[in-house]
Amino acid sequence: KQWYQRRVAITAGGDLNDYIEFYNNNVEFVEKLAVTHEENLRKMRLLTLASMAQDCNEIEFSQLVDKLNLVTEDLEPFVIEAIGSGLIKGKINQPEGKILISSTINRTFLDPQWLFIKNKLELWQKNLVIIQESMRKSHNFSVPIGGG
Repeated sequence: KQWYQRRVAITAGGDLNDYIEFYNNNVEFVEKLAVTHEENLRKMRLLTLASMAQDCNEIEFSQLVDKLNLVTEDLEPFVIEAIGSGLIKGKINQPEGKILISSTINRTFLDPQWLFIKNKLELWQKNLVIIQESMRKSHNFSVPIGGG
């Protein structure tokens, strides 16, 4: 049971290195799972990239190669897969050797994410009140027919 809990915790918030450590310590357990080790590596690379992208606007290729344990030739197809899967939104800047991040998923949804949504909703609500008041004022404002 503890293996399952640890595996779920790694998937929810860990990174590729956490998974590799878990795998090395629990090879027999992981090999019995329906998903292969290679598939787990691929998924953990995607989740690790999503986590890396969460707090920045760009990531250098060299950082990705190191953190994701990839060879340089495999990096671009991997980033394309991550973008295609919807985990991140961004562009590859090949000449500068980095990816430009415009948005990403949240792997976990904790208090900071709820607070962000709360603040956004309160801002929208305030803006709607301003729009409603503006519309009310313009509706009550009338111009005499014929201009005066």
